[in-house]
Amino acid sequence: MNIYEHVPVLLNEVLEYLDLRPGQNIVDATLGGGGYTRAILKEIGETGKLLAIDLDKDAVENFKFQISNFKNPHPRLDSRRARRADPLPKGEGATIVQGNFARIDHIIKNHNFPAPDGIVADLGLSSYELEHRGISFQTNQPLDMRFDQSQPLDAKFVLNNYDEKQLVKIFEDYGEEKFAKQIARKILGNRGNKVEIKHTHELYQLIAEALPKPFKHKAEDSARRIFQALRIEVNHELANLEEFLPKAFDLLVPGGRMVIVSFHSLEDRIVKQFFAGLAKGCVCPIDFPQCVCGKNPRGKILTKKPVTANSRELAQNSRSKPAKLRAILKH
Repeated sequence: MNIYEHVPVLLNEVLEYLDLRPGQNIVDATLGGGGYTRAILKEIGETGKLLAIDLDKDAVENFKFQISNFKNPHPRLDSRRARRADPLPKGEGATIVQGNFARIDHIIKNHNFPAPDGIVADLGLSSYELEHRGISFQTNQPLDMRFDQSQPLDAKFVLNNYDEKQLVKIFEDYGEEKFAKQIARKILGNRGNKVEIKHTHELYQLIAEALPKPFKHKAEDSARRIFQALRIEVNHELANLEEFLPKAFDLLVPGGRMVIVSFHSLEDRIVKQFFAGLAKGCVCPIDFPQCVCGKNPRGKILTKKPVTANSRELAQNSRSKPAKLRAILKH
């Protein structure tokens, strides 16, 4: 088993918006490297309960190992409430589950977890996943990209079996890549040579060759978008998020809080629109003299604008730059 830790993004802000207190029941819907989970366990204390979920079996086994070996948590960036010398809580109140957060309702029911006071989800990737799953073109890895290694669909299958129309749609919808058609055609042309695309560097080379000459110097930008699109397709990330959000909000106790940290515009747009719908209430046309729909706001948005990393965190962790945090309080 690969043992790793992960520097949690916007940790101070996540804890602030969750407004944690001893004895609360909290769900970390995306365990990852366990950064949020470690900090949450310290805040809710021995009387609190925590349910942590991750689709990645390695993440679950990694954190269980950390719990059993009492590793130290990362300090908060301001270090006022958590210090490096503090031991990791034993986690007697922690339930660690491998599963898809889109099925949060079933996971909570199956583990007899109480209605949560708070739910947090970090939609980003751990450093381990970036370096070992063919998700990044920075290192030459097999084109896998699966969070759940037991699922059959991987990036290699998509690239070597989807038709041009399917690839273009993925690259445009999930990567917002303007040269989607050229790149898809280059990939299809490669099949004519009866050579499978198996590794990240092979795909990067095809992307670079597909770009018009004036844009070849921006090959890395296009590659990031294409790799993102493939990862989203393989893991059904947007569909899972759209399924997760309403289920999670419904599960919260009145006064409970949901905090979501996203890393690209597609995810953030889904979260923003979902929160706006919960806070809106009445959906009657504006020209109606009075409300007839009877719908009341179900929540209060706590972040008028998305919260982003401050200069200190950016200096310490460059991967925090695209992170956007949004939070909502359930009425």
